[in-house]
Amino acid sequence: MKRMALILMCALLSGCATVTVSREGGTMVNIENSGWYLLNFIPIASGNPASPNSFSTRLFSKTVTLENNVKMLDKVIREEGAVAVRDINSFTIDEHVLLILLKRHAYHTSAQLLMQQDMEEARAEGVSTILPKEF
Repeated sequence: MKRMALILMCALLSGCATVTVSREGGTMVNIENSGWYLLNFIPIASGNPASPNSFSTRLFSKTVTLENNVKMLDKVIREEGAVAVRDINSFTIDEHVLLILLKRHAYHTSAQLLMQQDMEEARAEGVSTILPKEF
């Protein structure tokens, strides 16, 4: 029973923000930000969008939002040197633990980054793209 309580406590203190970039067959980005909520609305621990892919948790903050996922996507666009984005998809997942007492809420965002050479191919295909603000 003590071991189960320890595992539950570690889970509560681990909100997570991750950014994964795949460069095989084009540059794809997958972003996930998750957090734990008490009684479905009180944030306990959430991922830190300012430092994804690190063991950094924001306690008592609601950082699991589409806005934060878009900020992380914008940062990846700049770091990778992409000139446009297409096929953006966002969705949420809710997992209830201990009935209504605890909930894990996760926001997922994925997109394909287009580099300069990809832009000509996309225009030839007639596919719409979204340019970042500064372009």
